[in-house]
Amino acid sequence: MNESYPFSKYLRILGKGPKARRNLTEAEASRAFEILCNGQVTDRQLGAFLLLMRANGESQDELNGFLKQAKLCMNDLSGAETPDLDWGTYSGKWRYPPYFLLSLKILANNGYKILLHGDHGQFETRAYAQQWLKDLHFHEIEVAHLSSWEESQVNYLALHKFAPLLRDILHLKEELGVRTVFNTLVKLLNPYHAPVSIQGIYHKGVERLHHSAASKINQQYNLVFKGEGGEAEIRPDALTTLYFSLPNDQTLAEIKVPAVIERQKRPEVWHHKNLIDLWKGSSSDLYGEQSVICTTAVALMSIKLSKIKEPEQAKNLIYSADFFSDSYQQASSMWAQRGSSYVKAS
Repeated sequence: MNESYPFSKYLRILGKGPKARRNLTEAEASRAFEILCNGQVTDRQLGAFLLLMRANGESQDELNGFLKQAKLCMNDLSGAETPDLDWGTYSGKWRYPPYFLLSLKILANNGYKILLHGDHGQFETRAYAQQWLKDLHFHEIEVAHLSSWEESQVNYLALHKFAPLLRDILHLKEELGVRTVFNTLVKLLNPYHAPVSIQGIYHKGVERLHHSAASKINQQYNLVFKGEGGEAEIRPDALTTLYFSLPNDQTLAEIKVPAVIERQKRPEVWHHKNLIDLWKGSSSDLYGEQSVICTTAVALMSIKLSKIKEPEQAKNLIYSADFFSDSYQQASSMWAQRGSSYVKAS
């Protein structure tokens, strides 16, 4: 191995001929990411690395190894207060407004602390949470430490503040033309170690990657589902399968959430004022209102599970007949009682 290019070893593993090439083992992936964190990888090597992994297909061992090492490479976040819920937002919205932000506001109004972490700007045509939070009267944080939740129950932590290397990798997506396993990884980071974490996915089948990776980093409870546009947002006019990871359980717990309204027509255009008007009740938006309520409901389901110490009891709750319906009714009441706590246009 050329000591000047220690990363070449991993390119050879991924890029040999059709019969010899293979995915990295978990240990190899962890070591490769450590070299990457140490700045011993050239831009050309990184581009080749990402494309070779994409061509070979996403590997569970690679995700697990990268994630374990990424947690070690993140900026120090010690001393931060632990939230009730961790929520990754990285995909951006382009077909519907980010209704899930109003779900977070409902939860905040009812005393829950949520850490929203994410990124923005990968695609100019998408609306990212970071760009909307100020307009929706949330308190944004752009620092790597949070010791108090007094100003807001929902706080946002930008990826570049706690994992700048991963932010740089994500922003190669448009240049390279393909997503990589790192688009999955960032959603699983849970930087403040919340007892339960929620991720939205776009591609079916990725839920099992999330499950195994969450188990590897000892995430107590994890929820993943195919959300609208890849964000953790329920489509109220479609059936949604929720995938729960439980402590010390190698199997995914799955439940199906039914559509609560008929299929709706997608809006041709929308603006942040649409969310403000919806919250104030000055506009009618059946899809949006039910999306907010349903998304709030599944978040409540996750929080309820995180309070249970025995996995078997948690599994019994998941499969109880009224788990979603009870949470849906609770979320509906929260929405109806949002009162004078409205968002403000900046």
